[in-house]
Amino acid sequence: MATLRERWTQIFIFLSRAVTILLGVGLLLALFSSAPQKKIALEAGTEGGLFDVMAQQLADDLEPHGIDVTIVNRPDSLKIIDDIVDPDSPVDAGFVASDAPLSYYDKVSQVGTVMIAPVYLLTHVESEVRDISDFANRSISLYPVGSAAWAACDYILESYGVDIIDANSQYGNGKTIVKNIEDRITDVGCFVDVPSGASSDYADTILAELANPNLRFIPIPQAQALQARRDFLRPLTVPSGAFNVYPPRPAADVPTTGASITFIAKNSLARELVVMIANALSQDYRGSTVANQAGELPAISYMNLPVFDKARDVYAGGLPWMYERFSFGTAAFIDKFINEYGIALTLLFLFLSTVSVFGLPLPYDWVVGSRPRRTRMIIESIERRTQQTGQISRRDQRKLAMIEKWLQKQSFGIDGLEAQLRDVRSGLAPRQDSQH
Repeated sequence: MATLRERWTQIFIFLSRAVTILLGVGLLLALFSSAPQKKIALEAGTEGGLFDVMAQQLADDLEPHGIDVTIVNRPDSLKIIDDIVDPDSPVDAGFVASDAPLSYYDKVSQVGTVMIAPVYLLTHVESEVRDISDFANRSISLYPVGSAAWAACDYILESYGVDIIDANSQYGNGKTIVKNIEDRITDVGCFVDVPSGASSDYADTILAELANPNLRFIPIPQAQALQARRDFLRPLTVPSGAFNVYPPRPAADVPTTGASITFIAKNSLARELVVMIANALSQDYRGSTVANQAGELPAISYMNLPVFDKARDVYAGGLPWMYERFSFGTAAFIDKFINEYGIALTLLFLFLSTVSVFGLPLPYDWVVGSRPRRTRMIIESIERRTQQTGQISRRDQRKLAMIEKWLQKQSFGIDGLEAQLRDVRSGLAPRQDSQH
């Protein structure tokens, strides 16, 4: 029958092994949970439209860092924010140009506004249309129904008493709308697109088409009043010569309004993805256009949504040093691990420091230092059982084999050290006497 001391020894061994296993499992879980997120699903608007082009540009920026971007197109881009908020939707983020409902404030956050896209009202230069009121009962080209651009045009035209009649409408992206006006397929057109000064292949194409002398730009003189009713709209002026300096296109300044295009995402978007996206947007949209000054964008005060803290940090101080010096995978892992487990590590170091200051043995030293005593107790227990039964069990044989293996490991390389130490001490004795 095991003695009380043996029972305590067994309990101690069990607890020490259990704690070791738990710590090991906890460490593995911590390492696994700190693995960086490398996939993101973006929802864009009409294929070939502005949102789609912006999403493709972001995907190209993230690809060299090993981040896989999936782009899903839907013509009714007003629903993008609904899909992002939906917890069952695979969509993580996207560009939007609309106000967010108050009920979404605790479910979605913004990375920043990256573009003020002018609303272009167009007609053919030979048309009789001179102002917005003349759009009534005219055939019109627009982005698809339910898109952000369509909603902006619908709101502006409705503010001037002009109703969009579906029978008189043609739908497509910006290029299609401009072509319909040039070819006189429709009388007028309204769409939201890049401002003059934007730099990309897509922007170059659209801006070159807007320089066509066959186009006439229709002003929106009450842009300030329109903005007061829609937070995402901002009054601006397309200056004379914006698309062609000489001869100037447009020929005169055109007052209009612009839609704030903002990148938003689920609140749960991984911090490492927020860092890389904010950095990419900062690189792509920091230049000047007719709608903004250099360095003004990305901005975090144009939309009525909370801001990701990491995006704010990137805009204020640039890319964090870890992401500059290491690969995305390494930097993201370190950043995530420190953020999630930094407090626990700090408390652990404080505990170990306190133990060391008071001269107490550290947990590892205590476990290692107590092993000879525990081993001796195990051997005594085996010896007692053997004397009682007259034979040794297989379990006890395995224990003795493990103890023997441990002793061999502990004594490896130290054979003869005791004799060598005696020789050194005996050799020092005469020298000490001679010094006296």
